Amino acid sequence: MPQPLQFRYSINSALLGMLLPLIFMTITFNNLRYSYLSHYNFTLIFIAVADLLFISYSVFILIKRFIPAAQGHIALELNEQGINDYIRNIVIDWSYVDDLSLENGRNAAKLIVSLNSETEYGTEVVIRLRWIQGRDQEIFDEAYAYFERMNAIK
Repeated sequence: MPQPLQFRYSINSALLGMLLPLIFMTITFNNLRYSYLSHYNFTLIFIAVADLLFISYSVFILIKRFIPAAQGHIALELNEQGINDYIRNIVIDWSYVDDLSLENGRNAAKLIVSLNSETEYGTEVVIRLRWIQGRDQEIFDEAYAYFERMNAIK
């Protein structure tokens, strides 16, 4: 049996995911101060809600992506049983996997797992490679080679 193939969380993506909302929050915070001093109540409420959303998203990324990345946790694993996506808690048995493909998008690539029958996840599972450490094409190449080895064993 082949050794399990493991990919860790990307700490760089987690930092960027936390940093961008905080930058937007600092920009809108200045507007919030001016709205408060000028007594623009509607604008004040609107900007305060936007800032709360930015803070909430940053905390979510901190908890779900940055802390696991800093601790070196595994984000994606391919083993003799199947594919484990620890980011979204999805487990796919090899008997359901029909094919793997890579789809390049605007922000990040996606690993498309085509399934041979309808499962609780549908007929295909999309694993976003944004939160996984490494180059997208290299991750796909290694995953596809592992998939081919598992097909040869069947």
